[in-house]
Amino acid sequence: MSHEPGMGAPGAQGTGDLSGEPERPAPPRPPLSDHTPAPIKEILTLPPAVKRVRFLWILSFASGLIAGIFAFFARDAIVEHVRGLIDGLERGDDQETVEALAIVVFWGTLGMLALVILIEAVLLLVLLRRHGKVRFVLLAMLFVQGVVTLVADAFLAAPGDQEFGIRVLLVLQLALAGAAVVASVLHGASQWFRAENQTRGRPAT
Repeated sequence: MSHEPGMGAPGAQGTGDLSGEPERPAPPRPPLSDHTPAPIKEILTLPPAVKRVRFLWILSFASGLIAGIFAFFARDAIVEHVRGLIDGLERGDDQETVEALAIVVFWGTLGMLALVILIEAVLLLVLLRRHGKVRFVLLAMLFVQGVVTLVADAFLAAPGDQEFGIRVLLVLQLALAGAAVVASVLHGASQWFRAENQTRGRPAT
């Protein structure tokens, strides 16, 4: 049996029924229920006691950097001072060797001072992320800094206009670092480092 023109086989033209009603679009699919929001980065709010620790460390770094800057601009006098110290050892080296050794001592001492500041700055950043055990690493670094301070004072604090300023800045750097370590183990800061519940959703100030 043939079909009339304009009429197709049942089901051949979409999903419309035989009554001639237009095809209705499919309803939107519901959203998946297992979608989770993006994680919110935790921001710690520093209490005043920890802010004091941070401030003391920053002052310590600043003192060491200023001492290094003073030493850099007074490098000619310092190298001459170190040359005299080497000559006083009666090594019997020629002047070119003594000059080279003096320059190595100057830059080596300045490099040790900068390296101590860099290591302590990195440890401070880790400490402020609430890793309280870093305080004991900073305590060990304090003894290292004491040795570097003695070496720097012996070589960089050359007699002259810059001697007193460099010496005071080196001692001040060590004293501020010691005060920062002590402040980090006092009750206010220590309690924050040991707290289990961390502050969430509030910007650090």
